[in-house]
Amino acid sequence: MTRNKELYLPIALSMALTLVSGLLCGFLGGPWAALTGSGSVLLTTLLWMSTTWSRYKKLQELGEYLASVYAGGELLDIRDNREGELSLLKNDLHKITVTLRQQSAQLAHDKEFLQQLLDNISHQLRTPLTGMLVMADLLARPDLPLEKRQEFTGQLTAQLERMQWLLERLLTLSRLDAGCLELERKTVSLPSLLDRATAPVRVALELRGQTLKVECPQDLLWEGDEKWTAEAVTNLIKNASEHSPVGGLVKITVHGDALNLMITVEDNGPGISESDIPYLFRRFYRGKNAAPGSAGIGLALAAELVRAQGGSATAENRHPGPGARFILKLPMYPCSL
Repeated sequence: MTRNKELYLPIALSMALTLVSGLLCGFLGGPWAALTGSGSVLLTTLLWMSTTWSRYKKLQELGEYLASVYAGGELLDIRDNREGELSLLKNDLHKITVTLRQQSAQLAHDKEFLQQLLDNISHQLRTPLTGMLVMADLLARPDLPLEKRQEFTGQLTAQLERMQWLLERLLTLSRLDAGCLELERKTVSLPSLLDRATAPVRVALELRGQTLKVECPQDLLWEGDEKWTAEAVTNLIKNASEHSPVGGLVKITVHGDALNLMITVEDNGPGISESDIPYLFRRFYRGKNAAPGSAGIGLALAAELVRAQGGSATAENRHPGPGARFILKLPMYPCSL
């Protein structure tokens, strides 16, 4: 109480009022009136001081609790259902402390995620950079045979293309995280979208002798972002090709109903390990059957691009197998029908 200097003046005024009221009552009505008047004022003052002391004691406890929370102490439920400003203050402080603790936990999680992200990025870039430095050193040798020079130049180009692909996908993921990736919503022809999605991988499929089979209604329309949805499908086709044998089959099936558009990409590879299925769409996750040199980004990016449009991505094994099946599910808006 002695710390609450703002109470000194009200207490002094109360004591002065007690003295004045006693003298005034004594002057007007005698000793008994003086005792009664001063006693009444004194009792009122004591009751006021008791109530004020109780309120300041509770405020002191709230201050100590907030100091404990600030120091990392346990959160307590200090709310009550009583009426009054002190109860409202308790409820507001509880909401604030809970929100701040949740934000603190989210910041710690984001910091850890960022550290893991940077570690993974540096690992993904370090491998091709090391190979490129070695090949650059070999290419600098004047006695290097022409056929080896051509071979190393081709490998160097392939590593540069891989790094370009990796950086472009990482940039897209970061833009998605920041919420600054602009997604259009316009009427899209699914055959046109699939042509756009398959164009970047057709050469790779032909080099591996793989067959690409597409089943899609020619008049099927959908409302969404053609560019980024095609990017998601391209990543699934690329993944299917990497896990299919030479001369294998990659199949794309599309159909829509009143609610959803379903884009399915299948391969006839070894399939997915059951233990990998829950984690396939995590960034930088590489399953047991991951292709050599896989960065673990393509599937994660495909899933994020679909989720940003209100859809979902799932993976399963084909039955009967062998092979894996990836399904992109996107909302079908009424004007798309």
